[in-house]
Amino acid sequence: MKLGAVKTLEIGQVLYPRGRVPTHVHGLIRGQIDVQLLAPNNEELAYPSGQQSKWYSFSDAITNEPAVGLAIARQPSELLRISRRELMHFLDSNPKRYIDIIAHDNALRRQLQEVVAEIVTGEGVELVARRLSWMAENDRLDAGNSVAISQMDFALAVGVSVPTVQRAFRDMKRRGILETHYGKIVVKDTVELRRFADKLGGG
Repeated sequence: MKLGAVKTLEIGQVLYPRGRVPTHVHGLIRGQIDVQLLAPNNEELAYPSGQQSKWYSFSDAITNEPAVGLAIARQPSELLRISRRELMHFLDSNPKRYIDIIAHDNALRRQLQEVVAEIVTGEGVELVARRLSWMAENDRLDAGNSVAISQMDFALAVGVSVPTVQRAFRDMKRRGILETHYGKIVVKDTVELRRFADKLGGG
């Protein structure tokens, strides 16, 4: 905490933009920051994090390279902001600290690899469709066939990544199966939802 200063962001404010070299690193104290990356098909994939002590832009700040994604606040957030100069001095004073940086980035890389595997195999999309179909058939939706839940919480409940939920929901929106609103999912066609889930499962 002595190395930097506290920075606050309101909903929708950008922590760092895509394509610009970050001048600071940020550690999350409270709130939620989404890191948005462009997939090869130009779809925007969001990786939310509300984990305390999650760090942002470590590698880009150290290597002086432009950020490949952008980070945006999805909740009012508070972060520790440390300049690149202070960070480099801190790391150089004890080179073993670089190991922690590498471990942090490797953990993130493994998460991204798991997400790519989910999307490529389609298994995660099937899990999303089956969970939503189960909710519809077991009176877990309200009278308007909706459920108040964020995509992040839905992903945690199903055991898949948020980008996989986003991909599944986009597909179902195109088919007229559901609509999504902030913190809410509305099922428009429960019959087609069941057919969609069965088709993914080979049924």
